[in-house]
Amino acid sequence: MGMKVEHILEQGSGAQNEDYLIMDNNIFGVFDGATSLTGACFEEGKSGGCMASSIAGQVFLRNHHPLVRLGAEANDSIRARMERSQIDLSRRCGLWSTSAAVVRLGDGEIEWFQTGDSQVVFVDRDGGYKVAARREDHDYPTLSMIRERGRSHPEVQRLVETIRQGMNRDYGVLNGEREAERFFRTGTEPTCNIKTVLLFTDGLDVPCPAPKKYKDFSCLVSMASELGLEGLRDHVRRQEAADPDIERYPRFKKHDDIAAIAIHF
Repeated sequence: MGMKVEHILEQGSGAQNEDYLIMDNNIFGVFDGATSLTGACFEEGKSGGCMASSIAGQVFLRNHHPLVRLGAEANDSIRARMERSQIDLSRRCGLWSTSAAVVRLGDGEIEWFQTGDSQVVFVDRDGGYKVAARREDHDYPTLSMIRERGRSHPEVQRLVETIRQGMNRDYGVLNGEREAERFFRTGTEPTCNIKTVLLFTDGLDVPCPAPKKYKDFSCLVSMASELGLEGLRDHVRRQEAADPDIERYPRFKKHDDIAAIAIHF
């Protein structure tokens, strides 16, 4: 199958790039590590988010089982590494965690896996698109509060901590908890009408003044098609740079990390 692949892996305004990206033969994936609320660092000074996203990515690179099984193995590997690092697993806000969006190209179909807020989007030859696992944005309540009260309001940080406690209760992440598997989403998509597969972490989301419970990716899809991933990235960064104090576009930091892949057939 002839194809062209674009990709971006870029640090945002945080201290580390907690996103991770894999591309090898027929498997592609992006992972968005969540910034640990404890602020602790581990091997080579890496944050818990860095640890989780890289561990998960390396497990998927083994590419030897169905993606849903690799998801379970990635989750188990994160738990094992936390245990070796003597992480208190009862302190849930300190767990290493990451979202994941992975595809594997097969004969006439694409196998996909998704958990958390990383996305798999299939763009068809007519310009329409399909989100592989459409889900409510678990950050919607926090972003709505940031819009109303500002990023630095003390109640925002309290809500961030409350939402984090919803991991694998209200939304899924890979963080070593057995409950993570309940939130795995997986499936296959025939390739016959697919023009492009987009994989991306939420750092590539086009800034929006009004948060939505269900994200609308129409603008992102059309701009990725017209401008390419780098052109889309440049647009996102310009919009964010024009709002340095996070007053127009509610978000958690000036620039988020980005991991993104576009597979064009």
